[in-house]
This record gives sequence, C-alpha cells and structure tokens, in this order.
Amino acid sequence: MFRNYFLTAIRNIARHKLYSFINIAGLAVALACATFIILFIEDEMSFDKWVPDSANVYRAEISLFFPGQPSTISTSSPFPLGPAMKAELPEVAAETHITPQNSTLSVGERQFSERIMAVDPDFFFVIALPFVEGSAANAFAQPESVVLSQSAARKYFGDVDPLGKLLTVDAKHPLTVTGVIRDLPHNTQLNGSVFVPNTSKAAQLTSDDRTQWFEFQGYTYVRLAPGADLAWVRQKTQQIFFRHIPLDAVTGMHLRADQVVQARMVRFADVHLTSDKLGGMKPGGSWTTVYGFVAIATLIVLIACFNFMNLATARATMRAREVSLRKVMGARRRQLVVQFLGESVLTALLAVLLALALVEVLLPAYDGFIGRPIELHYISDWPLTLGIFLVAVLSGLLGGAYPALVLSGFRPAATLKTNASGQSGSGLLRTVLVVLQFAISIGLGIAALVVFAQIRYARDIDLGFNHDNIVVIGGNSDPVMTSAASDSFVHMLDADPNISGAARSGAVPFEMNDSRSNVSAPGNPQQFTARMIDISPELPAVYDMKLLAGRFLSRDRGADLSNSLDRENEVASGANIVIDTTAARMFGFSPAGAVGKTIKIGDKHVTIVGVIQDALFHAAKDAPIATVYYFNPNIRLDSFSVRLKGGHIPAALAAIDRTWRRFAPTVAIRRHFLDDLFDKLFAADEKEGAMFGLFVGIAIFVACLGLFGLAAFTAERRTKEIGVRKVFGARTRDVVRLLLWQFSIPVLLANAIAWPIAWYYLHNWLEGYAFRIELGPIYFLAAGLVALLIAWVTVISHAMRVARANPVQALRYE
Repeated sequence: MFRNYFLTAIRNIARHKLYSFINIAGLAVALACATFIILFIEDEMSFDKWVPDSANVYRAEISLFFPGQPSTISTSSPFPLGPAMKAELPEVAAETHITPQNSTLSVGERQFSERIMAVDPDFFFVIALPFVEGSAANAFAQPESVVLSQSAARKYFGDVDPLGKLLTVDAKHPLTVTGVIRDLPHNTQLNGSVFVPNTSKAAQLTSDDRTQWFEFQGYTYVRLAPGADLAWVRQKTQQIFFRHIPLDAVTGMHLRADQVVQARMVRFADVHLTSDKLGGMKPGGSWTTVYGFVAIATLIVLIACFNFMNLATARATMRAREVSLRKVMGARRRQLVVQFLGESVLTALLAVLLALALVEVLLPAYDGFIGRPIELHYISDWPLTLGIFLVAVLSGLLGGAYPALVLSGFRPAATLKTNASGQSGSGLLRTVLVVLQFAISIGLGIAALVVFAQIRYARDIDLGFNHDNIVVIGGNSDPVMTSAASDSFVHMLDADPNISGAARSGAVPFEMNDSRSNVSAPGNPQQFTARMIDISPELPAVYDMKLLAGRFLSRDRGADLSNSLDRENEVASGANIVIDTTAARMFGFSPAGAVGKTIKIGDKHVTIVGVIQDALFHAAKDAPIATVYYFNPNIRLDSFSVRLKGGHIPAALAAIDRTWRRFAPTVAIRRHFLDDLFDKLFAADEKEGAMFGLFVGIAIFVACLGLFGLAAFTAERRTKEIGVRKVFGARTRDVVRLLLWQFSIPVLLANAIAWPIAWYYLHNWLEGYAFRIELGPIYFLAAGLVALLIAWVTVISHAMRVARANPVQALRYE
C-alpha cells in the first residue's frame, strides 16, 4: 500500500512539473534562508560559552547619572573596584582587571605596534583560557613575563619554541615568554594576543591609576562563589562605591556617590548581546538584532508555507474526478487522507534536501559576507537539523490538509457529473493566503527602506566638523613625547607642503573617552555636567569646525592658556574657554549672547570667548552633549590629528612616518585615517542592513513564485470564460486588464494591513535614534507600488498568453 502511495506521489510530482517546481523551490529557498539566519543567531548567542567554568563569572559595570544628561552605561570600571569587592564581599571568590594598552613590542631589530592586555596575575584562574604551552599556575609567577597567543608567537618568533624567549615592551622592559594560549576564537568579548601582568614594569598603570575611584579604564571581572545572591552582591557593590568615591570625585560635583554611580553585574556569557555595544573590547551584538532576524526567518518560512498551501489547494480542485473515481472503486476516506498528506510531506522533504544542498554550496560565500567562520554540523547541531525537517513536515501537513480532509469527504456522484469539487471556500482561502503573503512582503519591504534610509541619513548628517583626509596618530597611554616635543612635532608636520595642518588633543572623534565636570552660570542654581576636551588651538582649523560667535582659542592670548597643574584635563580658574551650542542653550544663552559671559566649572570661574556648532564626536548615534573646549599646555596630549592635502596622500604619510621616527625612534607609530573609525561606527549596522535587505528580497521572491503558480492555475481555469468574453467582443487589453485587476485586489488589501503595522513598529524603532528620519508616506507608497508592479510583472505573461489565445480553442477547453 505504501509503495503505491509513494509511486502515486512521484508520478504527480513528475506530471505537474511547474507546480512541483514552485512548491519545492519556494520552500527550499525559504528553509535555506532560515538556516542561514539561525546559524547567524547561534553564532551570536555562542559568544564566550566555550570558556570553561565561566558560569559564575560576571563583568562589573557602572551606570552613570550626570545632572542635565541622560544616563549612560560604562562598561569600563575603576581599577580598585575589583580588589575592594574581593576584600569586602565574601561572595566574591576571585577578581581580575583587564587594562588594554598600546605599546611597542620589539624582537631584535623588529618593532611592532600592538594593543596588549595588562591583567592581574591570577587572570587565567578567573578566565580559564586554554594553554598550549606553559600553564596558568606558572604563567605570571614572575612579574616580568608575557603570555602570547599561538598566532602572536608565530609572528614574533616564527616556528621556534617561544618559551623562555625575550620580548621587549616600549624599548625598555624585557619580558620572558612563559606561556602560549590558543588563539581566541571570533566568538569572544576578549580581544588580545599579548598578556602581561599588571605588576610588571611594562604595564602602563600609574600609582594614581591604581587608586583612582572615578577613573574608568579597563574591565573588571569577578567570580562569585557558588550560590551567591547576585542582587545582594550588586547592592553591596553599590555600598562600596558610597564608601570609596568622595563627594567631589568629579570637579565641583557635590553629590553622593549613589546619586551618580550605580553598580551593574553582567554575566560573562551575556556581555556580547547586552552591553559590549556600549564600549567593550570588541563591537557587541544586541538582542534586538537577534529578535529581528528570528522574525524575518519566521516570516520567510510562513510565506513559503502559504505558497505550499495555496498551490496545494489549487491543484486539489483539479483532482476532484480522480478522488471520485478512487471512492467509486472502493477507496476509503482514511486511505485518501494518507495519500494526500503523504504527497505533500514527500514534496516538503524534497525541498529540505534541496535547501541543505543550497546551504552547503552558499555557506562559504555567506561566511565571507558576514565576516565570520560559521559552519553547519548536522550531528552536533542536531536540534537545528531536526528543526528544519520538522518545519518541512509541518508545511507538508498544512499544505495537504485541504485535499486530505475536505476533498476526500465530498460525494462522487455530484463531482463526476460536474468535474468540480463543489468547494467554493478554497478560492477565499487562496485569496486570504495571497493577502497575508504580500502583507508580510510589503511590511518587510517598508522596514528595509526605512533601515537603509536611516543608516544613510546617519552617515550623511552634518557632524559639525570635516573628517575627510585626517590621519590620527598616537593614543599611547605611556608618554612618548613631552608637551614641548609634541608641539615641535606638530609644527614640523604643519610645515610640510603635503599637509594642511596638525593639532593635538586629549581625544579624537569616534573614540572619545569623555571627561565630565559640573558647570553652571553664576546666579543660576541650575547645574549640569559638560564634556571637557583639552585641545591645542590649531584643532578647530584642522577639523574645519564652524565658529558661530566670538573667536577660537589662541596661543597668543595668555588667558586662553589654562595653566592648571592640579590634575589632568582640568581647566584653570580665570581661563578662557570655547563652548558648543548645546552648552550655550543649557546655560540659557544664545550663541552671540554667550560670548564674554562668565561661568563656573566646578568652583572655578572661566570666560566664554567663542561658541562653535555642536560637534557630534560619536556621530549620529547619541544626542549632542554640552561640551567645553580648553587648552592646557602643561598636559601631555597624546593624540595628534593631521589633515592631508588631497592628491598628496602617499607623500604626506611618508612625511608623517619620517617625522615620527625623528621624535620617537624607539616607538612604532600608530596611525590610521579618521574615516576608518567613522566607517567602523556603521559597519555592523550596514552589514545587518545588507543581510536584512537580502532576506527581504528573497521573501518577496518566494511570494512572487507562489503568485506565478497561482496565476498559471487561474488562467488555466478561466480559459473557457475568456473565450466567451472574446466571442462577445472583448479585446485583448480588456482581458489583460481584467486578470491584472483580479490579482491587484489582494495586493491592495495587503497594503492596508501592512502599512499600519509597519508604521507602529518602525516608529518605535526610530525613537531609539537621537537623529532620525521622518517616517513619511513615501516609504509606504514606494513599497506598495513596487509590490503591485512585481505582482503585475509576475502574472502578465499568463494574462497575455490567455488573452491572445484563439477563442475557438478556448471554447473547446474541457
């Protein structure tokens, strides 16, 4: 019996090639897309789960609440936090701190500019990275030691055994290689190949860094004892801040510590999808992205399932006489149900095999597209494999439900007389399924248009400065040049004919480490925090910043030089400053009215001499922050910004390298284009947007594939009707217009469903952007018109073929 069912199913698939192809291809493409999306989601959720014994490891983070500013999250934390938690909280079994630093590594005469990780000596006990050579117990037994990754060991020492070899840091700290760990995989928050103990002289941590409670640098990790209450640990960590952070930790901010700082504890394996995007060692993901792609995968599979059901019900009406003959010959309803369901499930299983073949063929290209080494292992990923087959079987059961349960139950006599199933409800069902398909497709299309428009808008927004052709140099924490030498370096670069200008600053756009101070206008009790940026007077010209009122700072005016020696990044009393328009507005001044006014930074009175346009140093991701610019010549500013002349890039870069070697011969130069930092801000969004657009296009393709098959069926069923119409004078264009209108109605209904739903979700999504596009009707009209045009193009060939047919042949049909 089952052999007969199987052979019948194969014959039906072979006999109706078009419908079989559409069903199998549509479901296969949808399942392949869903598989790719699930592989991406699995990779996102696999971050750091491979690290052994990390279930009780947490990253200590901080929420900051500055007056007049929205709350922010700092993934970095003060260095003394970890030791204090270990000493004061019995729930903390171990702690470690990671401080990334930029250094020059030397092996013989070779120099390498590297980002190394200064960690606590017991780092490998808290985060158990696997060793290839050496061990965690002996790695940092001596302070002047270093642990390398496999790739770093090959880079520095080739194929020679690296253990016991010397590696010199910053030309003055020889370290002995005591261990080699496996290369860190891509799915980890950690980003390092060179680890040194922070007890080493090579670590760039000063004694102040180790004791400052309001200097956030590096990352603190703690291992909690089994059974520790996380909420209780967080509460007691909050009390640690209250005890150790003084009331005036930020200049002039006379607030309790718990009013400014709140402790956060994030599970080690959850960091990537929760807070790493806010400033981790590597770009983080987000649960929003995960949920979004889950929804896309589900919708694509639903569209394919709707296709399957639609064509299955359409073809079922053509098999009414077959079913009747089988019943006349003694077939029972149960046998017919099994036959129809078996045919549908077999078709779906063929689609699964094709889908898996597509995944195998396209997976290398997909890996290159998303930039990750993702693989599909059928055995180890058995839940995914099983899920794919279950979805296919469910699709087959749903697609075969109508012919199996409905057609198998009608009366043979009536059907053999009319050759029709007598089931008018199937037409309504097909219409509903087409409407749902296109509603999903139109909604996804609108979302794709809005996402791409928002990304383009964020990239093209006026940032308040020009980042083209700017090279950023330095950023080393360890002093490379004195302040005087830095000025000489800038002047020499500025004199080069291939360079338009050079300047120094405490930070550069797109990688700002904000320093904040409390500011207020005399006589106004309103206080708020402002970002403090120490710049040389040349910087506004280098960045082409826009002056709205007053003037820029100048080296020739003594009051423009803030000669404070109290602490770094602090403006001196009586100094002149420049502010941006956001700061002026918060003070209650217009740009012109702010010039000459005196304000307070902490308890120091300073004078505003200029107001510039807001500079969006974090691009368009965050709202403008009130900013104060000042110049303290006594402070070493270790970031250099150099604007190159267009058309002279190679010569200018050579001049930069040559001048650097003259001033810092033992330090490898670190330079990069500012445009590269700008592009990195949008790299993840653009990659996810491209994936989103690709899968939306595939969803529309699958929907059109089903519409094409349904149009072929409809044209076939209405052949005699069209012949009669032509006999009574209908022209070809009249018939084409009739068929196009029939298929336009479901698309128009789909627009009515998709538009309000898409508006609701996209409106909420755009609310998360400080600078966002207007959600105007153009996106909805464009998606709707494109969907209608695609529907017309899909069915036009069938409409033209039937409309041009000889009416004599049409009347002979059936």
